Amino acid sequence: MIVMPVHEIRHVKSSNGTIEERIFIKTRLELYGQRLEAELSLTDRASMKYPMLIGRKFLEGHFLVDVALTYQSLKNQKA
Repeated sequence: MIVMPVHEIRHVKSSNGTIEERIFIKTRLELYGQRLEAELSLTDRASMKYPMLIGRKFLEGHFLVDVALTYQSLKNQKA
């Protein structure tokens, strides 16, 4: 189990359109060798296709996303 301090609690519209209260934490993520501070909302994604979503606001100013490409990070893994 990982314990982290709660950064904020706020209401978020879920993918099915319902408003739910979510807990947010702050942590660091490493993507393509860059360590960036991120705000993550905690919700149960066990039944969903992706265990984690990275939002546009987090990516803005750090990465350019080409939606025609997939699994690009696999090319950058060290052997």
